[in-house]
Amino acid sequence: MRIRIFRGIPLFILSIFLCSHFSWADQKKNDSPILEKLNFHEALEQAYRSNPKMIEARKSIEGSKGDLITARTFQNPEAELEFGGFKKNEDADRKVNLDSFEIKQPFDPLGVWFLKGKIASGEVKIQEEQLRSVWMDIYLNVRQSYSEIILHKKEIELSSQNLEAMRQFFSRVQLRYNSGQALKNDFQRAKIELLKAENDFLSVQKELQTGKARLNLMLGRPMETNFEVVEELKEEELSMTFEDIQAIGFTNRPDIKMADLELDVKRKKLLKEHLNRLPSYYLGFKRIDEEDKDDYAVLVGISIPIWNLNQGEVKKAKAQKEIQEQKVKALHNQASLEIYEAYLRADLHHKQLDIAKKSLEEADELSRLANLRYSEGKIDFLNYLDQIRTATQSKVNYYQALFNLSRSISELEVFLSQSLRQEDFLNEKF
Repeated sequence: MRIRIFRGIPLFILSIFLCSHFSWADQKKNDSPILEKLNFHEALEQAYRSNPKMIEARKSIEGSKGDLITARTFQNPEAELEFGGFKKNEDADRKVNLDSFEIKQPFDPLGVWFLKGKIASGEVKIQEEQLRSVWMDIYLNVRQSYSEIILHKKEIELSSQNLEAMRQFFSRVQLRYNSGQALKNDFQRAKIELLKAENDFLSVQKELQTGKARLNLMLGRPMETNFEVVEELKEEELSMTFEDIQAIGFTNRPDIKMADLELDVKRKKLLKEHLNRLPSYYLGFKRIDEEDKDDYAVLVGISIPIWNLNQGEVKKAKAQKEIQEQKVKALHNQASLEIYEAYLRADLHHKQLDIAKKSLEEADELSRLANLRYSEGKIDFLNYLDQIRTATQSKVNYYQALFNLSRSISELEVFLSQSLRQEDFLNEKF
C-alpha cells in the first residue's frame, strides 16, 4: 500500500503542474490588451468631451459668466472713520474717540447698471456660440480624419494586392529571363516596379499610423493609443438642390450669430457711453459725535462730466459699432459664397463618384485579361504594366471619390450648421 502511494505522488504533482500551467496561460491570454473598436459616433462623443479646444471654450463660457456676475453687482461702498483726541489736554491726557463715521454707496448714471448687465449677458451668448463654432470645426476634422483612416486602410489593401501581383509578375519575368525568353531590361524594369510597389505599401502604412495619431489627439487622448475603425466609406446622395440649400440659409451659423450678437453689444456700449454723460451719484449716511452728543446726516453727492461730456468714449464706441456693422455685412456675403462653393464642390464630387464607379466595374476585368494575355504572350511587357497600373488606380480613384464626397457633404453641413444626413451628429448633445 505504501509503495502504491509513493508511486502515485509524481503523477499527482505532474497533474497539478499541468493544470496550473494551463490556468496561467489562459489568464495571460485573457489579460492581453483588447484592440479598441471605434465607431464614428464614439469618436465624436470623445472629441466633444475631451478635445482641448472644447474644454477651453467651455472654460471661456464660465469666465464670461463670472463677468456677468460682476456686471450685475453694485459698486463697493466706501466707509470713512474720523478719530480725534490725540492731542493732550491740560491734564496731559489723550481722549481718543470716534468723532465721525460715514458710509457711501456710489451709483452709476441712470440706466448704466442695467446696460452693463445686458452687455455682459451678450458676452456670455457670444461665448456659447463660440463653443458651437469650435464644435463645428472639430466635427469636420474628426469626420475627415476618421474617413481618411478608412481610406488609408483601403489603400493598404490595394497596395498589398498590387505588391503580391508584382511579386508574381517578377517571378514570371525572372523565369523567362533565366530561360532566355525575356530581355535583361524587362527583368530590370520588373524589379524596379516591384521595389516601387513595396515603397508604396510602406508609404500608405505610414499614412495610416499618422492618421490614427492625428485622430487620437483630436479625441483628447495619447496619440499612440491603438484602435481600429469599424465603419466603411459608403456612397452618399446629395438629394438637395441649390434652391433647397438657399432656403435653409446661414442664419443658424455660429459665426453669423456671434457677429450679430457682437453688433448688439456694440450698440448697447454706445448707448451706455451716452448715458455716462449724465451725472453719477452716491448716497450715504454719517454719524457725528460733537461734545458727547451724537448727530446724524444723510449724504447725497453727484459727479458731473462737465469737461468733455464723455465725448471721447462716445466717439470710440460709435466707431466700433460702425466697424462691426461692416463686418456683419462682409460676413453675410462670405457665408453666401462659402455655401455656394461647397454645394458646387459636393455636386462635382457626386458626379466624379459616378464616373469612378463605372471605371471600377471595368478594373477587375482589365486585370484578369491583362494577366491572361501576358501569360499567353499576346501583349508585351510595357502594355501589361500599363493595364495593371490603370486597373489599380481605378480602384484607388473610387475610394478617393467616396472620401471626397463625404468630406464635401460634411463641409456643406458645417457651412449650413445643419445635418444633411440621416444621423444628426452635428447638433447632437453628447
